[in-house]
Amino acid sequence: MAKETSDQKTSDNMVDIVRHWYPDALTRTYIVPPVHCNRVPYNTATLPGTDQEVLVLPSAEELSQQQKIEAQTDLAQQHVLHNLQQLADYRKEVMFVVSELNFKHYLNKPLYAKQTGKLPKPGNLPKEHRRHGTQGDFDILVIHRQYGILVGEMKSVGKTEASRADTEVVKKVADGVKQLAKSEVHVRHMVSDIAPDLIVRKALFLPYVSSAQLQRILDDKNNAKLQKAVCQSLGAANSAEAVQLCCCSDQLSQPASYWHVTPAVLSQLSTWWQHRMACTVDTRLTDQLYLDIVARFVGPATTVSVPCYNNVRVEVRTAGQAVAELGRRLALLVLTLQQLGLLNRDPPRVCITGAPGTGKTVVLVLQGVRWLREGHDVHVLSTWYETRAVSTSITQQLGMSLSAGPKPSLTPGSVTYHTYDFYNREEDVEKAVTDLVACVKNGHLYVLLDEAYFDSSDKPGPAHIRLVSQLAQRVPHLYLWCATVYNDDIPPALQTEVFTVPLRSAPAVLREIQTGLQGYDVVHDYSDSGVPAPGDGLSVIQLSHHGNAHTGRWPLDCAQCGQDIAAVLRRLGVGSSVANRPSRLSYHDVFVLTRSDDLHDDVTDEAGRVTSPASGVVRGLKDAGVPVIVLGRQDFLHNRARWEGAVQDVAVAATDTVTVAWYDWVTGLERRVVAMLQARDQDDDDRGLTDEWIDHDDRLIAVSRCTTQLIMVRTPPVTTTTTPPSHTTTTATTTTTHATT
Repeated sequence: MAKETSDQKTSDNMVDIVRHWYPDALTRTYIVPPVHCNRVPYNTATLPGTDQEVLVLPSAEELSQQQKIEAQTDLAQQHVLHNLQQLADYRKEVMFVVSELNFKHYLNKPLYAKQTGKLPKPGNLPKEHRRHGTQGDFDILVIHRQYGILVGEMKSVGKTEASRADTEVVKKVADGVKQLAKSEVHVRHMVSDIAPDLIVRKALFLPYVSSAQLQRILDDKNNAKLQKAVCQSLGAANSAEAVQLCCCSDQLSQPASYWHVTPAVLSQLSTWWQHRMACTVDTRLTDQLYLDIVARFVGPATTVSVPCYNNVRVEVRTAGQAVAELGRRLALLVLTLQQLGLLNRDPPRVCITGAPGTGKTVVLVLQGVRWLREGHDVHVLSTWYETRAVSTSITQQLGMSLSAGPKPSLTPGSVTYHTYDFYNREEDVEKAVTDLVACVKNGHLYVLLDEAYFDSSDKPGPAHIRLVSQLAQRVPHLYLWCATVYNDDIPPALQTEVFTVPLRSAPAVLREIQTGLQGYDVVHDYSDSGVPAPGDGLSVIQLSHHGNAHTGRWPLDCAQCGQDIAAVLRRLGVGSSVANRPSRLSYHDVFVLTRSDDLHDDVTDEAGRVTSPASGVVRGLKDAGVPVIVLGRQDFLHNRARWEGAVQDVAVAATDTVTVAWYDWVTGLERRVVAMLQARDQDDDDRGLTDEWIDHDDRLIAVSRCTTQLIMVRTPPVTTTTTPPSHTTTTATTTTTHATT
């Protein structure tokens, strides 16, 4: 047997790592990095009353021309990548789509320098090819199991009116042709030692230029030189064939809704793909050679990274790392100009309203920090059980801010946490007023109240209205800031501030939440800030409660659904033992949520014997080795002390466990990964709630807990004869359902 060479060992080692990162490398498509991250042009500001610096989202008008170009380029890249992913799923292609890989990052890891030192790299490009230059990047690099390699150059020209002139397109297309030549030279060189005759194709991606416009430009007699260059570059016999080989706006989804790839778009895109890529199979490509090439470009010796707002780059290779990194960016302390202005104005009494994820709780916390640093005592109110978790979280954040921030010039105030039950005990309103009035110092009182509820037609609504009114009457200098999702019946004693810019959830998640907002006329919709989000996010993962292994009417009752969720978490690397990795997901990054009252963990007697086994999904998660903590209504009814301890644990993520909860218990909290279990119970049937209405409620209350990766677990639809409630009834029922404890 021939002795294995060092190069073979290096290749085998890198392939093994790649197969670990991408276990389905020979059966599906991977986009690398899995999420496109935008270069968000944050400004910085100092919070009033503190020395704390925060990021501020500028207005669209404040963006420089360069920032606008970057935003347009990012959007175009995301647009094309999303369409390629949909194409791959539609055609069941096996390939890696690598985006924005800089030449200098290829096989550049010092740890692998000894093993890769003699391999072809940009630095040792033959002299005859150096006229193209050794610096650059691959906008899009497709490594296909059957068809070889495609190098793509993406040009975002044509997005705005000012850049639609043919002369601008001519310039960009000419630049693209030159860059394609450079990319082809480099990719051929990079694989020359293992696949010297590999098929390499080229393509221009022009998401905002139509095929007709490109055809007109190439056929213009003044552009004869450009026509020749494009045809030569793409291997086309004439301009019509060259246009066919370019991916133009005709083959892609609409820019304003690029995530909506219709069957018609897939058909057009598939036709382009057939012309450009699937026309010839490269018979020299074996599984091993394919994996060897993939290992060169996305393996451990090559840096695969995404840009940050501060001009550094972070390595992101797998879906789990993408969820962790994008979740980290979405968790940054970012304010809008409106929010910064509100904090600067510092009105005494404010009600902040707005859809989930618009920064309401963040502003409450920042105002509380300001009061504390000014020497005032701050009182955090939890007025019913659905606010326990978020109020606990606010209290903890206020306490941590004093120890973590710069030492204040004044003796800081203290934080007191008050709990009441406005839903079940009307007398608690008077008790809360009495307690708080007793805390007044020199006529001043400072109160924070999150998840307030002012709907006068619903049980806790009048209680909250009375609380505000009585405090305003009895406290000479009342400083009360509260927040609510709903905009109805806000007391006149409070100045109303409406937040509409989404800050917490990735757009892929927001689109799901917005579907829920369509059922509510008492919740403000989101608005477009004109500035890109940190990233669009990953596609929603859809799981079905269906098949022989599944039991029960709803996913909550099904152990197999728990196993399926656990499998997704494993693929995302949740709870991985890899230490000291910032791009790592922990179990406490995950919520599994449902609306059912039947959710519970094992119920035991005094001797520790299980008298009622846990809900099916809980059993399934546990059997798969996932540590869980359960917050169900039954848990509260049977053991209040244990339940309240569990709520506090979840609110501060004290232990590394997945939280499985009736979703009202975690209102105001957020997690990077949320699995939403479709359900309805007898109470829903008794009240005549339609599946559509319940879906709206699920999205508003539960899906909005997700920042980055959403998992939807659904049951196949069944025929129902339930009469939908009227619009008036729906609004009233919405608030009642939200209030039920």
